Amino acid sequence: MYMKSGIWTYFLFLSITLILMVVACNKADQTVSDKTDLTTADSTIDTSTSLPVKLCLNAPDYGDSIVYVKPQNGGDFFVEPTNNIGIEGTYLSWPEGLQINRNTGVINLSQSETGVRYQVAFVKKGTTDTCVSQLIVGGLTYMDGIYVLDQHDTLAKPVFNADPFKSSVCDVSDDTDYPDNNGNGNNQCAFDDDAPGQRANDHKLRVRTKSGIINMKKSVDDGLFGKNPKNGATKMVQIRYRLNDASQKALQKIAVQVMYYDKVSSIPLTLQQEIAGKRNSMFNYKIVKGKPRPPLLIIAGFSR
Repeated sequence: MYMKSGIWTYFLFLSITLILMVVACNKADQTVSDKTDLTTADSTIDTSTSLPVKLCLNAPDYGDSIVYVKPQNGGDFFVEPTNNIGIEGTYLSWPEGLQINRNTGVINLSQSETGVRYQVAFVKKGTTDTCVSQLIVGGLTYMDGIYVLDQHDTLAKPVFNADPFKSSVCDVSDDTDYPDNNGNGNNQCAFDDDAPGQRANDHKLRVRTKSGIINMKKSVDDGLFGKNPKNGATKMVQIRYRLNDASQKALQKIAVQVMYYDKVSSIPLTLQQEIAGKRNSMFNYKIVKGKPRPPLLIIAGFSR
């Protein structure tokens, strides 16, 4: 009887010890600093090296993890943090593209790059604590990539709300869905519905008006880079669009950079590495370092 009691006492003690260890580890996880690159115009904060960041009560809160630009009559659309009221400090954001007031944290969504995942931080005055939260500005982007035409890799599809696995909010469409075929989108989505001469399709970037899919092969065939494109030929084209989601069909825009090479081996290694890094970040829901915009779409005629 004594032996059984001793065994039960041992297991009870062991269980309590394990529980205390788990609780201690969880608390430690909440306070351990992580290393994150910061970019800001504030000269009082050293961004030449990675700064320690912490998740804490002063991490900027905008009411949701995704915010959307909304239609405004004659003005821009802004969102502001719901916390840190009356607390002095400095707001930061990275990567580039978020128009944020460093004193108030107010974000001008109309002037920000939409469809991007950002880190937003607050440093309370008189401290060095960098409190960080993640914020997605709703909208779309195109994932950086290399499209190899002889491998039938010809369609660049939009990515919504910085989630490469999210289903499209737009309807599917085929190769008849262009403005010169009277395409102008539908009730779900409208792409490139712009004044003649201002459309991406007028510059031979073949964007489908319902789905937002870009046909890379058709763009080259129709003369995006001229009759005889040369290695490194580059075009920067803007696409305007409206989505029937929480943005309430507010007019948005995205510029895409399209480059041409005759084969994959002609593409500079630095560009290939840049694209691989950005794709890896996107697929792992990480912040794209540097400049996520404009997305870089490289067309290669042949794989070898």
